[in-house]
Amino acid sequence: MAQILKFIYAFIILLSLFFVVTNSSSFTRCRNDVECPQYSCLRGLKMKCICFKCMCV
Repeated sequence: MAQILKFIYAFIILLSLFFVVTNSSSFTRCRNDVECPQYSCLRGLKMKCICFKCMCV
C-alpha cells in the first residue's frame, strides 16, 4: 500500500513539472521585433517576430 502511494506522489510531482516546463516555453506574443526579448536566444541567433510570435532565427 505504501509503495502505491509513493508511486502516485512521484507521478503527480513529475506530471506537475511537465506542465510547468511546457507552459514556460510558450511563445511570447509580439507585433514587431522590438517587442521580443533579446536575451532568450542562443549565441548567434536573434529574436524575430514571426506570425505574432517571438522566435529565435
